[in-house]
Amino acid sequence: MNHHSTTAPVHKVAFIIPPGWFDISPTEFLRVAPGNTIAMQTTMRPPDFDYSVEQVRAAVPELLVCAQSLAATGADVIAQFGYPFSLVHGWKHAQEVQQRIEDTVKTPFVMMGVEVIRALMHLRCRSVAVASTYYSHQMGKVLGAYLNEAGVQVESSANWQSQGIAEESDSGIFVGKGALDPMGWETPEWAVEKAVHMVARDNPSSDCILVTGGGMRLLHLVARLEKETGKTIVAGDLTLYWGISRRLGRTEGVTGHGRLLANPV
Repeated sequence: MNHHSTTAPVHKVAFIIPPGWFDISPTEFLRVAPGNTIAMQTTMRPPDFDYSVEQVRAAVPELLVCAQSLAATGADVIAQFGYPFSLVHGWKHAQEVQQRIEDTVKTPFVMMGVEVIRALMHLRCRSVAVASTYYSHQMGKVLGAYLNEAGVQVESSANWQSQGIAEESDSGIFVGKGALDPMGWETPEWAVEKAVHMVARDNPSSDCILVTGGGMRLLHLVARLEKETGKTIVAGDLTLYWGISRRLGRTEGVTGHGRLLANPV
């Protein structure tokens, strides 16, 4: 007598996390993942990592090592967390970095910053207003150049500092401290909400709002914010999860978490 297994295949998703984080993405993704999905993470190892443009740009070999390690575990998809690891290369070269790592490890490889552009294109967001949250003016320039190279029209860009949410700072790559610490466990929801509402108010003609900073968690906020502002909202966590789901072959949308995740294809 032949016995046929009815057990659904397990989807194995692995995340690469920047130095100094213990990230919630692996558990958060499970809220919107296909059934029978398991997730894990590994953390990049460079010591004394300060997120300078130079250090982030030089991190490609470490990303490759992490991806090779995770591919060896049998991961079905590997996802890289953090915008800067794409932004510092520019749009064209970031795609090349992604493709080179994917070709080497022979496993689908999703980079947050690359997926953001693909999500904007998917949603036909031709013009964006950027809530760049804890990005400093220096990092904002890097972001602006990246978006421009990708053909995204930036109506305006405002961070917590220019919006008066965080105090003036010369901190280089990030702004904010204390309750606004971007490296903290929890998203400062009030600051995210205020930033999004201010950007929406100041840019009524933009197609959508882009929220930058991987530490900004929009998964549980986006549906309400889209309703309140009348704008499509794209953010790092949303695009990373959207990209992973597409690589897993998911075609049905996930409701209750914004327009992007509701429209996977």
